[in-house]
Amino acid sequence: MKLVGYYRVPPVRGIFFSPAQEERLLLLGCEEVFSDRCLASGVVRPGLARAFEALEDGGALAVPSFHALGGDMAGLVDAVLKLRAKGLHLVVQQPEVDTRTDPGFFESCQMLASFSRERPMVRAAETALIAKGGKAGGMKGLSSSDHPREGGDPS
Repeated sequence: MKLVGYYRVPPVRGIFFSPAQEERLLLLGCEEVFSDRCLASGVVRPGLARAFEALEDGGALAVPSFHALGGDMAGLVDAVLKLRAKGLHLVVQQPEVDTRTDPGFFESCQMLASFSRERPMVRAAETALIAKGGKAGGMKGLSSSDHPREGGDPS
């Protein structure tokens, strides 16, 4: 199984590459290492695209941290799900994640993506209900005595 490394260099003046990140990925056993420089003007990651291309089915992408894959949760989940869709694995050095031995991380990301897609639909339904004069906050048919009190026991 081929292991390919990838990292991003932050947009800090004077930093053009990061030999420490590359060295850590090589010591991990990466056959090739790709990188990109973060730009304040946008997200362009040709190095990540080349890393994906270098991997065969069943291979693994190694990164120093989740920040290498995305600048926010949506970007991270998108990159992780692309890996899974291509039959690839993910190895993260910090925090330690290795989908070669524990594929549960992919399922967690899938649930986060589903939640993210459902949220606008739920928000729109709530807004429409309130616009039609519905009350927010309760469930029809339940009184406040049907809900457990804070701290546990409903009595």
